[in-house]
Amino acid sequence: MRLPDRIGVGVLTAAFPPELVDLAVEEWDVREQRHRMLPARVMAYYAMAYAMFSGDGYTEVWNKLLGGLTWAKRYRQRRQVGMQPTTAALTKARARLGWEAMAAILDATATRLAADAKAAPWAYFHGLRVLAVDGFTMNVVRTPATVAAFGVPGNGGGKGPYPQVRVVALAEAGTGSLQGVQVGPLVDGEQRMARRLWPRLGPGDVVVGDRGFLSYADLAAIIATGAHAVLRVKADTDLPVLRVAEDGSWISRIADPDAARRLRRKGMTGADIPGIEVRVIEYTVAGDPGHPLGAGAESELFCLVTTLLDPQRYPMEDFADLYHDRWQIETAIGDVETRLRGGPDVVLRSKSPDMVRQEVYGLLCVYQAVHALMNAGAERAGIDPDRISFTRTLQAAARHLSDDAAISP
Repeated sequence: MRLPDRIGVGVLTAAFPPELVDLAVEEWDVREQRHRMLPARVMAYYAMAYAMFSGDGYTEVWNKLLGGLTWAKRYRQRRQVGMQPTTAALTKARARLGWEAMAAILDATATRLAADAKAAPWAYFHGLRVLAVDGFTMNVVRTPATVAAFGVPGNGGGKGPYPQVRVVALAEAGTGSLQGVQVGPLVDGEQRMARRLWPRLGPGDVVVGDRGFLSYADLAAIIATGAHAVLRVKADTDLPVLRVAEDGSWISRIADPDAARRLRRKGMTGADIPGIEVRVIEYTVAGDPGHPLGAGAESELFCLVTTLLDPQRYPMEDFADLYHDRWQIETAIGDVETRLRGGPDVVLRSKSPDMVRQEVYGLLCVYQAVHALMNAGAERAGIDPDRISFTRTLQAAARHLSDDAAISP
């Protein structure tokens, strides 16, 4: 067996075992045609290590990846003679791997971690598995190719200094496990990218999202999967009162905007326009004594629409906590942006669009591996994974990155 095939990469191989990586490599036909020092499987793990050690150079990341093999003298000798690739060689090997295989590797782990409401009550809402959706952007090195591929954000003051790649993620709120990811240019927009994720929902799921994800098309797509939705409402959303429930919520509808415009031209208004029936829930959050506005001060008004229409089965007072669970994905974004990358202003190192995508998927694979470890520990202890620190788990994973997980000394 060749030395590169015997590299163990600690906790990464636990989340992404070699056979899973090999399946993705075969699926995208990026396996090497001849024996190479840097085969596709190794480069997939290298892409993850490259993300984990984002402050280190190419060859230093390689050294850390192979560090666990230094117990064997013959391997040390081979490494010194022929196993120290140059930066150029590593760059070419990354290019051979591409980004699609890394996306497939991540996608293969997008499985349910919250087994059931009895075992993981923190991950469910009245028996429904809670998922959250949100998006974020990452700065990219400015080159003509990255500007053309991803776009540069701008405002009234002009264009920003860096192109940005957009990421939209669907995750289990209770475990933080990614259930689907889209990576693309700014022009795609969060809503359009989220529509590619809705097919991953299914009966027994409820997805929670912010204002930007509410539309007739999105609700229709979510309902078509058998799932439910809880989405915050924009201030200008038309929500006529069709009937009022005994708990103070009311039944309204979200209309198809094209159909609504046609019907309004014919003289129809408000409740006469058909659409998807939703329940509207409004609430504020009372401040605490230490709040800057003083004891008893209230927050802004939260207005949610949901396809969970039954007030007996889904009490109105429970929705504030459910919407708060959406912040779990904000925490996940913080894990990627700050704890993995070092801050939202940090620029990804890759300089071509394909390698930018590969680097993003490498980051998300590391995130997924760390959360798999966190959830495994939480499951053994019988506690909510929220009680386990992402940062401390990441530090432990980094310390053991080059452990011989795939080869016994």
